[in-house]
Amino acid sequence: MRAKTYNIRTAGQANIPVLGLGTWQSTGQDCIDVVSQGLKMGYEHIDTAQAYDNEVEVGKGIKQSGVARDTFFLTTKIFPDDMKFEPEKLIAAAKRSLENLDTDYVDLLLLHWPDDRVPLSQTIPALCELQKQGLTRNIGVSNFNIANIIEAEKYADVPIVVNQVEFHPFIKQNTLQTFLNNHHILLEAYSPLARGDVFDNDIIKEIAHNHKVTPAQISLAWILSDKLRIAIPKTANPDHLQGNLDAINVQLSSDEIEKISSLARADGRKIKHPDYSPEWDD
Repeated sequence: MRAKTYNIRTAGQANIPVLGLGTWQSTGQDCIDVVSQGLKMGYEHIDTAQAYDNEVEVGKGIKQSGVARDTFFLTTKIFPDDMKFEPEKLIAAAKRSLENLDTDYVDLLLLHWPDDRVPLSQTIPALCELQKQGLTRNIGVSNFNIANIIEAEKYADVPIVVNQVEFHPFIKQNTLQTFLNNHHILLEAYSPLARGDVFDNDIIKEIAHNHKVTPAQISLAWILSDKLRIAIPKTANPDHLQGNLDAINVQLSSDEIEKISSLARADGRKIKHPDYSPEWDD
Protein backbone atom coordinates (compact mmCIF):
# COMPACT_ATOMS: atom_id res chain seq x y z
CA MET A 1 0.00 0.00 0.00
CA ARG A 2 1.30 3.44 -0.88
CA ALA A 3 1.65 5.96 1.95
CA LYS A 4 -0.29 9.19 1.66
CA THR A 5 0.93 12.73 2.15
CA TYR A 6 -1.32 15.41 3.54
CA ASN A 7 -2.56 18.20 1.30
CA ILE A 8 -2.97 21.93 1.75
CA ARG A 9 -5.54 23.96 -0.17
CA THR A 10 -4.60 27.41 -1.43
CA ALA A 11 -6.70 30.47 -2.22
CA GLY A 12 -6.34 29.48 -5.87
CA GLN A 13 -8.00 26.12 -5.08
CA ALA A 14 -4.77 24.20 -5.64
CA ASN A 15 -4.53 21.05 -3.54
CA ILE A 16 -0.79 20.65 -2.90
CA PRO A 17 0.80 17.78 -0.94
CA VAL A 18 2.73 19.40 1.91
CA LEU A 19 5.81 17.21 1.57
CA GLY A 20 7.46 16.63 -1.78
CA LEU A 21 10.60 15.18 -3.28
CA GLY A 22 13.15 17.73 -4.45
CA THR A 23 15.51 16.76 -7.28
CA TRP A 24 18.14 19.51 -7.30
CA GLN A 25 21.57 17.98 -8.08
CA SER A 26 19.92 14.63 -8.77
CA THR A 27 21.16 13.32 -12.11
CA GLY A 28 21.30 10.36 -14.43
CA GLN A 29 20.05 6.92 -13.43
CA ASP A 30 20.15 7.92 -9.75
CA CYS A 31 17.53 10.60 -10.47
CA ILE A 32 15.37 8.15 -12.42
CA ASP A 33 15.52 5.60 -9.63
CA VAL A 34 14.86 7.98 -6.73
CA VAL A 35 11.85 9.55 -8.47
CA SER A 36 10.48 6.12 -9.33
CA GLN A 37 10.99 4.75 -5.83
CA GLY A 38 9.64 7.91 -4.21
CA LEU A 39 6.39 7.70 -6.18
CA LYS A 40 6.01 4.00 -5.45
CA MET A 41 6.63 4.68 -1.77
CA GLY A 42 3.89 7.27 -1.54
CA TYR A 43 5.34 10.67 -2.43
CA GLU A 44 2.66 12.69 -4.18
CA HIS A 45 4.71 15.77 -5.04
CA ILE A 46 7.80 15.89 -7.29
CA ASP A 47 9.78 19.11 -7.78
CA THR A 48 12.22 19.81 -10.60
CA ALA A 49 13.39 22.73 -12.77
CA GLN A 50 14.87 23.43 -16.16
CA ALA A 51 18.02 24.69 -14.42
CA TYR A 52 18.49 21.30 -12.74
CA ASP A 53 19.01 19.76 -16.19
CA ASN A 54 17.16 16.63 -15.11
CA GLU A 55 13.60 17.02 -16.40
CA VAL A 56 14.14 14.15 -18.85
CA GLU A 57 15.32 11.89 -16.02
CA VAL A 58 12.42 12.95 -13.80
CA GLY A 59 10.06 12.08 -16.64
CA LYS A 60 11.70 8.68 -17.03
CA GLY A 61 11.43 8.10 -13.28
CA ILE A 62 7.72 8.89 -13.42
CA LYS A 63 7.23 6.41 -16.24
CA GLN A 64 9.35 3.77 -14.53
CA SER A 65 7.25 4.06 -11.36
CA GLY A 66 4.06 3.04 -13.12
CA VAL A 67 2.17 5.54 -10.93
CA ALA A 68 -0.70 7.26 -12.74
CA ARG A 69 0.03 10.87 -13.66
CA ASP A 70 -3.19 12.19 -12.15
CA THR A 71 -2.34 10.83 -8.69
CA PHE A 72 0.62 13.09 -7.92
CA PHE A 73 1.59 16.77 -8.08
CA LEU A 74 4.39 17.79 -10.46
CA THR A 75 6.26 21.12 -10.31
CA THR A 76 8.87 22.60 -12.60
CA LYS A 77 10.49 26.02 -12.90
CA ILE A 78 11.57 28.24 -15.79
CA PHE A 79 14.89 30.03 -15.47
CA PRO A 80 15.27 33.76 -16.37
CA ASP A 81 17.57 32.94 -19.29
CA ASP A 82 14.48 31.68 -21.10
CA MET A 83 12.50 34.84 -20.37
CA LYS A 84 14.74 37.74 -21.40
CA PHE A 85 12.66 38.94 -24.28
CA GLU A 86 9.13 38.46 -25.59
CA PRO A 87 6.59 36.36 -23.65
CA GLU A 88 6.55 33.82 -26.47
CA LYS A 89 9.92 32.59 -25.23
CA LEU A 90 8.48 31.75 -21.84
CA ILE A 91 5.62 29.83 -23.46
CA ALA A 92 8.09 27.97 -25.69
CA ALA A 93 10.25 27.17 -22.65
CA ALA A 94 7.25 25.76 -20.79
CA LYS A 95 6.34 23.55 -23.73
CA ARG A 96 9.94 22.34 -23.81
CA SER A 97 9.65 21.32 -20.16
CA LEU A 98 6.48 19.36 -20.86
CA GLU A 99 8.23 17.56 -23.69
CA ASN A 100 11.21 16.76 -21.45
CA LEU A 101 8.94 15.50 -18.66
CA ASP A 102 6.82 13.55 -21.16
CA THR A 103 3.58 14.97 -19.80
CA ASP A 104 0.71 17.08 -21.11
CA TYR A 105 0.71 19.40 -18.10
CA VAL A 106 2.40 20.26 -14.84
CA ASP A 107 0.48 21.01 -11.67
CA LEU A 108 2.62 24.02 -10.80
CA LEU A 109 4.86 26.18 -12.97
CA LEU A 110 7.18 28.65 -11.27
CA LEU A 111 9.36 31.54 -12.39
CA HIS A 112 12.64 30.34 -10.93
CA TRP A 113 14.16 33.74 -10.12
CA PRO A 114 13.26 37.41 -10.41
CA ASP A 115 15.65 39.33 -12.64
CA ASP A 116 15.63 43.07 -13.34
CA ARG A 117 16.55 42.26 -16.95
CA VAL A 118 13.31 40.31 -17.32
CA PRO A 119 10.18 42.52 -16.96
CA LEU A 120 7.46 40.91 -14.86
CA SER A 121 4.98 42.94 -16.90
CA GLN A 122 5.72 40.48 -19.72
CA THR A 123 6.47 37.21 -17.96
CA ILE A 124 3.60 37.12 -15.47
CA PRO A 125 0.86 37.54 -18.12
CA ALA A 126 2.58 34.82 -20.19
CA LEU A 127 2.64 32.56 -17.13
CA CYS A 128 -1.07 33.20 -16.59
CA GLU A 129 -1.73 32.35 -20.23
CA LEU A 130 -0.04 28.99 -19.78
CA GLN A 131 -2.51 28.20 -17.01
CA LYS A 132 -5.43 29.28 -19.18
CA GLN A 133 -4.18 26.99 -21.95
CA GLY A 134 -4.10 24.07 -19.50
CA LEU A 135 -0.35 23.52 -19.73
CA THR A 136 -0.09 24.15 -16.00
CA ARG A 137 -2.81 23.84 -13.38
CA ASN A 138 -1.31 26.57 -11.16
CA ILE A 139 1.38 29.24 -11.25
CA GLY A 140 3.85 30.56 -8.71
CA VAL A 141 7.25 32.11 -8.19
CA SER A 142 10.55 31.20 -6.58
CA ASN A 143 13.14 33.33 -4.79
CA PHE A 144 10.88 36.39 -4.89
CA ASN A 145 11.01 38.99 -2.14
CA ILE A 146 7.99 41.00 -1.03
CA ALA A 147 8.55 43.80 -3.55
CA ASN A 148 8.83 41.24 -6.37
CA ILE A 149 5.56 39.59 -5.37
CA ILE A 150 3.72 42.90 -5.08
CA GLU A 151 4.82 43.73 -8.62
CA ALA A 152 3.98 40.26 -9.92
CA GLU A 153 0.47 40.43 -8.47
CA LYS A 154 -0.19 43.63 -10.43
CA TYR A 155 0.14 41.67 -13.68
CA ALA A 156 -1.48 38.37 -12.64
CA ASP A 157 -5.11 37.62 -13.40
CA VAL A 158 -4.92 34.13 -11.85
CA PRO A 159 -3.71 33.40 -8.30
CA ILE A 160 -0.01 33.12 -7.52
CA VAL A 161 -0.21 30.14 -5.16
CA VAL A 162 3.41 29.53 -4.08
CA ASN A 163 6.69 31.30 -3.40
CA GLN A 164 9.45 28.70 -3.23
CA VAL A 165 12.38 29.97 -1.16
CA GLU A 166 15.25 28.74 0.96
CA PHE A 167 13.77 27.91 4.34
CA HIS A 168 14.99 25.97 7.36
CA PRO A 169 15.44 26.57 11.12
CA PHE A 170 18.50 28.79 10.68
CA ILE A 171 17.12 31.40 8.27
CA LYS A 172 15.03 34.46 9.14
CA GLN A 173 11.94 34.57 6.97
CA ASN A 174 9.35 35.96 9.40
CA THR A 175 8.65 39.13 7.42
CA LEU A 176 8.19 37.21 4.18
CA GLN A 177 6.12 34.53 5.91
CA THR A 178 3.70 37.09 7.33
CA PHE A 179 3.34 38.78 3.95
CA LEU A 180 2.67 35.48 2.18
CA ASN A 181 0.09 34.47 4.77
CA ASN A 182 -1.73 37.77 4.32
CA HIS A 183 -1.74 37.30 0.55
CA HIS A 184 -2.84 33.64 0.69
CA ILE A 185 0.41 32.45 -0.90
CA LEU A 186 2.11 29.32 0.41
CA LEU A 187 5.75 29.31 1.46
CA GLU A 188 7.45 26.30 -0.11
CA ALA A 189 10.76 25.43 1.54
CA TYR A 190 13.75 24.30 -0.46
CA SER A 191 16.93 23.21 1.34
CA PRO A 192 14.76 22.40 4.40
CA LEU A 193 17.65 20.53 6.03
CA ALA A 194 20.01 23.53 5.68
CA ARG A 195 22.35 21.48 3.52
CA GLY A 196 22.87 19.05 6.40
CA ASP A 197 23.47 21.59 9.17
CA VAL A 198 20.40 20.36 11.08
CA PHE A 199 22.35 17.17 11.87
CA ASP A 200 24.95 19.11 13.86
CA ASN A 201 22.70 21.37 15.93
CA ASP A 202 22.46 20.40 19.60
CA ILE A 203 18.89 21.66 20.09
CA ILE A 204 17.58 19.80 17.07
CA LYS A 205 19.52 16.68 18.01
CA GLU A 206 18.11 16.73 21.54
CA ILE A 207 14.54 17.09 20.30
CA ALA A 208 15.15 14.32 17.75
CA HIS A 209 16.48 12.06 20.53
CA ASN A 210 13.39 12.74 22.65
CA HIS A 211 11.09 11.78 19.76
CA LYS A 212 13.29 8.84 18.68
CA VAL A 213 13.53 10.26 15.16
CA THR A 214 16.25 11.91 13.08
CA PRO A 215 17.23 15.61 13.04
CA ALA A 216 16.04 15.68 9.42
CA GLN A 217 12.57 14.61 10.51
CA ILE A 218 12.54 17.26 13.24
CA SER A 219 13.46 20.03 10.79
CA LEU A 220 10.75 18.91 8.37
CA ALA A 221 8.19 18.56 11.15
CA TRP A 222 9.03 22.08 12.33
CA ILE A 223 8.46 23.47 8.82
CA LEU A 224 5.18 21.59 8.48
CA SER A 225 3.99 22.71 11.92
CA ASP A 226 2.81 25.85 10.14
CA LYS A 227 -0.15 24.78 8.02
CA LEU A 228 0.73 27.31 5.31
CA ARG A 229 4.12 25.77 4.51
CA ILE A 230 5.34 23.03 2.20
CA ALA A 231 8.71 21.24 2.34
CA ILE A 232 10.54 19.62 -0.57
CA PRO A 233 13.58 17.81 0.85
CA LYS A 234 16.01 16.47 -1.72
CA THR A 235 17.72 13.16 -1.33
CA ALA A 236 19.76 11.08 -3.73
CA ASN A 237 19.72 8.24 -1.22
CA PRO A 238 16.66 5.98 -1.56
CA ASP A 239 17.16 4.88 2.05
CA HIS A 240 16.30 8.41 3.23
CA LEU A 241 13.03 8.62 1.28
CA GLN A 242 10.89 6.91 3.89
CA GLY A 243 12.43 8.85 6.76
CA ASN A 244 11.60 12.18 5.14
CA LEU A 245 8.07 11.02 4.36
CA ASP A 246 7.55 9.87 7.95
CA ALA A 247 8.28 13.41 9.19
CA ILE A 248 4.62 14.18 8.44
CA ASN A 249 3.68 12.12 11.50
CA VAL A 250 6.05 13.86 13.96
CA GLN A 251 4.13 16.17 16.30
CA LEU A 252 6.19 18.87 18.02
CA SER A 253 5.12 20.67 21.18
CA SER A 254 4.76 24.45 21.18
CA ASP A 255 7.87 24.65 23.36
CA GLU A 256 9.87 22.58 20.88
CA ILE A 257 8.65 24.69 17.97
CA GLU A 258 9.72 27.83 19.83
CA LYS A 259 13.17 26.42 20.59
CA ILE A 260 13.75 25.54 16.95
CA SER A 261 12.42 28.90 15.77
CA SER A 262 14.95 30.64 18.03
CA LEU A 263 17.78 29.25 15.89
CA ALA A 264 17.11 31.67 13.02
CA ARG A 265 19.74 34.32 12.41
CA ALA A 266 20.47 37.07 9.91
CA ASP A 267 23.34 35.20 8.26
CA GLY A 268 21.54 31.88 8.14
CA ARG A 269 21.36 31.40 4.37
CA LYS A 270 23.14 28.27 3.13
CA ILE A 271 22.68 28.56 -0.63
CA LYS A 272 24.93 30.67 -2.84
CA HIS A 273 22.60 32.84 -4.88
CA PRO A 274 23.25 34.51 -8.26
CA ASP A 275 24.35 38.11 -8.62
CA TYR A 276 20.87 39.19 -9.67
CA SER A 277 19.28 37.87 -6.46
CA PRO A 278 16.80 40.31 -4.93
CA GLU A 279 17.45 42.12 -1.69
CA TRP A 280 16.11 39.66 0.86
CA ASP A 281 13.49 40.72 3.38
CA ASP A 282 14.59 40.61 7.03
